[in-house]
Amino acid sequence: MDVSMAPEGHVLLILPPGETVTGPMAAAAHDEVARLAGSEKLPMLLVLTGVEAVTRHARSVFSNARSLAAVAVVGVTPVDRVIANFLLGGAVQPCPTRYFSNEQDALEWLQRKNVA
Repeated sequence: MDVSMAPEGHVLLILPPGETVTGPMAAAAHDEVARLAGSEKLPMLLVLTGVEAVTRHARSVFSNARSLAAVAVVGVTPVDRVIANFLLGGAVQPCPTRYFSNEQDALEWLQRKNVA
């Protein structure tokens, strides 16, 4: 997984296309996001295009993230949407979270949330 800080001030998390995201993978991404955020809550753009699957353990890790102010999830295929629904369908999300099929729309939403 690729976790970085975008120049616009949001965290960018790109899940690995063609792979199943596991709990340990999610935990490593969670730790890196927490390190980047420090004591702040940051917006995040989560790109899951092409991911094979997300395990229940990974979903649990992602739903417990407390260092995020808002999450825009981006995917482009019907399968991406199904995976996003699974990812977001567990516990109540700890911050505003929404799925987009277009990255620009996702970034605009983060900006409207006054967090990007």
